This record gives sequence, structure tokens and C-alpha cells, in this order.
Amino acid sequence: MANTTSPYDPIFYAQEGLIQLEKALGMAGRVHRGYDKNPQTRGSVIQISQPGTFTAQDAPSSAQDLNPTSLQITLNQWKEVKFALTDKELAYTGQQIVDDHIRPAAYALADKIDQALAALYKLVPYYESATIGSVATSDLINARKVLFNNRAPVEDVANMHGMVDGNFEAELLALAAFTQYNTGGDRATESLMRGAIGNGPRFGINWFANQNTPTHTSGTAADAAGAVNNGAGYAAGTTTINIDGVTAAGTVKEGDILVVTGHNTQYAITADFTASSGAITGLTISPGLEAAVVDDQVVTIVFGAGSGGSSKGQQLVFHRNAFALAMAPLPTLARELGARVESVVDPRTGLALRARMFYVGDTSKVYVALDVLYGVKLLDPKLACRILYL
Repeated sequence: MANTTSPYDPIFYAQEGLIQLEKALGMAGRVHRGYDKNPQTRGSVIQISQPGTFTAQDAPSSAQDLNPTSLQITLNQWKEVKFALTDKELAYTGQQIVDDHIRPAAYALADKIDQALAALYKLVPYYESATIGSVATSDLINARKVLFNNRAPVEDVANMHGMVDGNFEAELLALAAFTQYNTGGDRATESLMRGAIGNGPRFGINWFANQNTPTHTSGTAADAAGAVNNGAGYAAGTTTINIDGVTAAGTVKEGDILVVTGHNTQYAITADFTASSGAITGLTISPGLEAAVVDDQVVTIVFGAGSGGSSKGQQLVFHRNAFALAMAPLPTLARELGARVESVVDPRTGLALRARMFYVGDTSKVYVALDVLYGVKLLDPKLACRILYL
């Protein structure tokens, strides 16, 4: 028997919610997405497809394996919006219920997903700096240069994105490249009329303003230049090291950056630490060291918001394949307890959403809940660059 889709069936709410969810995605609409078609619960680890890479070889050559073709991602975030409909509201048209309740509920879920993705900035160790009040086109070009030097596919302009906060956007709108016709063409005219920057690429990047662009609070240390503190040094791949030579009682925060002299790779600091007598023991970094280091090899801490414990915006320039969002449908077992439950999945976008409806007699209300299960992951730090707005 086919499912009905009247305005009072959970599948109707689920389908409408999924449409609204897709419309409301910000950063989430610009990253790699995958899904698992089987119902899952929070904490499940699933496999999603991973963008592949190939190497051109002299012909004739052997076929290259599609490896790796998948990656593991943990669905550790389960978010819900629940609301109650009175008898009077149930008499409304389906469209009014969608406008008044389903749309804002789906928007709230999309907002949470977007915040989770934006928080991955802490694992991005590559950066360019811009001065508050003096943002220039060179700052944007230099951010793209960082990705170019990291061998990101910068010519894939459709998948190159730049996420900025309101303050940074305001400075961009003051640049000729964004609002003057003789330098920005028709796109500049549109930006001038709309007061927004999201209308096509500039310098090979599709810029968009996002209210979820994160801020970062840095550690505090007057002397941020230190050295490896281990007589035997550390092997390549190590993710925990000791350093010394920094300010006594200086602090570093998760999301600050470590630069090792002689390394092309930069490293994100993954937890908060306080120096004791100028030494930090057990400093954790990501990714692991690209090459072995020796005792006293010079390292430098880069504070994502400047030294002094201040909070500053972290603009992000990235290729789509830098980050991943994975979702899966939630179970419908509550049907056996009398609830009306439907989960829907869009295989094109990888989005999944569940709707539940149940009646509570003592309040004479029908409760509707929309919920999503998802996980986010940094796929490749070299495909992203932070613009430190200092």
C-alpha cells in the first residue's frame, strides 16, 4: 500500500522538512557529502564515498585501484526540534503549518549542522593574515596562493569557496573588486545593489557571508618561538611532542597553530596547554609530523587570534573536498509503540531527516518532532586555509 502524503502525515512533514533543510544549508551546502541508506543510531560508524585521486602514467599502463574509495565517519551528533500543534493549528492548511513550523524547525537543524562544520576550523593549520580595518584584495589572493602551493585543485572554481563573517564582508564590499563596475563588472553592480558578496567567483573563489563563521580565542605568550624538547627527537607521524623555550606560564589553545622549521606541513594544536617554566609537555598536534625532528629544532606557535587571549573571526577558504558531512536515516521502531514515524533520504544530496507525530491526551496536543543524525570530518587540511582577521 502506497504512503499517503496528506498535510497531517509524518512523511509529508519529513519531505517538506528535507526540502527546507537543503535550502537553509550554508557551509554544509559547499562540502563533500555522503550518507548511509540504512537506519543508524548516535555513535554509529559508517562508510561514505571519498573523492578519489589518480596518477597519470606512461601508456600503456596498468589500471589503478580505486583506493581509497571510502572513509569512516562517526555519526555522533543527533539534533531535534520538537513542537506542539493545538486543535486550532491542526485546522490550518498544510502550507501554513509548513511556513509557521516546519520551515523554521528545519532551519534550526541546518544551523546546527553548519555550526558543527564551521567548528572544524580548529583542525586547519594553514593560514593567511588580514588586518582589521585594512583588508585588501592581496589578502584574498594570498589565501588562494596557500591552497595553490598545497596542490589544491584551485582551477576547480565551482568547488572553491570562501566563508567570511559580517565584519569581513563589510570590508570586502568596500573594495573596488566587489562593488565597482570598472573592476568587478556586472557582479560588482549586483553586490552594490544587494549589499552582499555571494554572487559569483572573485579571484577564483566563491565568497559567501555566513553568520556561523567562527571566532577563535588564542592562548597568551609573549615569546611564541620555542624548540623541540626531547633528546631523541621524534619520528615522522608523531602527534604528541614536548617543546620548551616559550614564555613561562604561557598558554596555547585548541585551534592555535604550530610551525616546525624545515617542514612544509603546518600543524593544528588539538588541546589547551599551559607552559611550566617555559616548557609544554605532551603538546598534541594534527596531522602527525611530516618528517622526523631533532632535539632543539625550532618551532613557532601561531596564535589564531593574536597573542593575548583575544577572540577574532576565522575566515575560511576551502575546496569542497576539505570537509565532509555524513548523514543517515534514524530508525522508525517507535511505530510499534503507536507513534507515527517516517524517515526520508535524498540520495542526490545525502541529506536525511526523520519526522515523528504523537498525541498527548492530557494536553490535547499533537507533538511533531524533526530530527537529524550526522557527523562531520576534516578530510584534507591542505585543501583549506584560514584568514586570521587580526
